[in-house]
Amino acid sequence: MTTSTDLIAGLAEYLADRGIGVWSETGYSPDQTGIYDSYMPDVDRGIQLATYSISDDPSLSDTVMGIQVICRMPGPDPRPCRDLADLVFMNFHGATNLDLASGVRVVSLTRRSAVSLGLENQRWDWSANYYGQLWWPSTHRQ
Repeated sequence: MTTSTDLIAGLAEYLADRGIGVWSETGYSPDQTGIYDSYMPDVDRGIQLATYSISDDPSLSDTVMGIQVICRMPGPDPRPCRDLADLVFMNFHGATNLDLASGVRVVSLTRRSAVSLGLENQRWDWSANYYGQLWWPSTHRQ
């Protein structure tokens, strides 16, 4: 795989190991909080993880990768969704020296912003953006 794909898989496993959601390649039951790679289907509950570029990468192998986390929970009450986003925050923000099961090393992880996306189709969405400092060697970076 690639570093971006392995980062998402590693962070998804990290959350699943802590009981915050379920990471599966075969699907989820309606009562599970599934963790999705880059796209969350039309489900009532879930966590979506997606990567994005922050800036030009340096010539060395240290890089910063953006990770968008979208949490979704059903119902007109915003608190369950906000609580899920807080659980992600408590496990991601300030984490250092994570050697993820997928093989990616995250030097540090910090939240940069977060906002409610509002109520739509009787479910709340909450978005947070994290910056992950990674060790990402490549052909031309040592």
